[in-house]
Amino acid sequence: MRSNASRNFVFLLFQDIVLLGAFGTAAYLRFLWDQFDLFEYQKLGGLLIIFGVVKLAFHYFNLYEVALHISFREFAKSLLKAFITAVVVLTVVYYVYPPAIVGQYILAMGVMLGIIGTILYRLLWGELSEESSFTQNLLVLGTGKAARLLLEDVLRYSDSGYKIVGVVSEETREQKDLMGFPVVGETSDILTLSRERRADLVVVALDEQRGNMPVAELMPVKMTGVRIIDNIVFHEQFTGKIVLESLRPSWFIFTDGFKVGRLRLVTKRAFDVFFAALGLLLSAPLSIVTMILVKTTSPGPLLYRQERVGLNGRKFSLLKFRSMRIDAEEDTGPVWAAEGDPRVTSVGGFIRQYRVDEIPQMWNVLKGEMSFVGPRPERSFFVEQLARDLPYYHQRHVVKPGITGWAQVRYPYGATVDDAKEKLQLDLYYIKHTNLGFDLKILTETVKTLFRKMAR
Repeated sequence: MRSNASRNFVFLLFQDIVLLGAFGTAAYLRFLWDQFDLFEYQKLGGLLIIFGVVKLAFHYFNLYEVALHISFREFAKSLLKAFITAVVVLTVVYYVYPPAIVGQYILAMGVMLGIIGTILYRLLWGELSEESSFTQNLLVLGTGKAARLLLEDVLRYSDSGYKIVGVVSEETREQKDLMGFPVVGETSDILTLSRERRADLVVVALDEQRGNMPVAELMPVKMTGVRIIDNIVFHEQFTGKIVLESLRPSWFIFTDGFKVGRLRLVTKRAFDVFFAALGLLLSAPLSIVTMILVKTTSPGPLLYRQERVGLNGRKFSLLKFRSMRIDAEEDTGPVWAAEGDPRVTSVGGFIRQYRVDEIPQMWNVLKGEMSFVGPRPERSFFVEQLARDLPYYHQRHVVKPGITGWAQVRYPYGATVDDAKEKLQLDLYYIKHTNLGFDLKILTETVKTLFRKMAR
């Protein structure tokens, strides 16, 4: 079975070939090779600049996300936004540095060919891969809590590309609809229903699968070529999280993933040291300004030290630029921070919004107490509470905590047990799929999030 990492690499490689081919073909059509030496240093450099800018735009608009299942309309919107952004950036580049221009009309022709080529490539990828790149008809087996959670996720992402064509009752059909979706029949009729509804995918969302899996009814459906997955796999692929409600201890034992080999540990440590050292160096001017502002606008120390729980449950002192009053928890004891928190100082609100307060944590990374990417470390008081309320909460401590993480880029700021549950589901997904490419993706998403905040 191909790993997600190798699948993503192949997808990225051929998408880049499509883009390079589009602009190379544009140069050929405009000048023909005898008048346009592709391998002449300046012209090759100009084409590579175009490719680099377009590639960054593709990253920014999530067009390199092979697992991101979206509708064709949403994909087309993102594709147009990416190329428009690239053209604007390249116009600025050409104004500042005219030698980067490779020739008249090449950019315009390349954009048109790139749009056509990318659409055709996505359609071809959908035909060759296990699932369609765009809209799929989805039949849900189950009417209980697991099915409701699945339908809620599909409703939450209206442009997901999944179309619910019906819900199949696991027992005698008594209800006519579930959350607005029609209950179209019973398990015994699922083969006929999958044909009538032209289902591309059947998701088994039973509250209790042990002893209740309708294998005899599902086998003929599988033989017709319809994909069948359970709700845990669906949530994992669709939302990038692992739902707690359907998990059993045996799932952790038998599922793939959660592999952290020696090479992964070495490369992750090298990754952490490099980015932490580089981050401290590049952020030094901003850190100096922040320290001056913190010191001159409120009494107290520059840095705030707070005990957090790290790898294997070990405690350490997390460093931050102080963003709250020094007596913030004097009367209340430990409480979750929240947006609009009255304990935050005037400068603290700004540095928290743009994560400037977390710059000192790069020192925690250099010391080996944290990683650059991983689950956010929590305070001991809350860890004990959450471990009582949420199953498998301690599993997030099998890796080092991070400055940023999958939960931070996928879920808004939260300060409740329900928020902690959502973040735990995302953290478990990260731990299962951890690899260097995933870390780089999360860093890219973090930078994009900061850019969007600054653009508001």
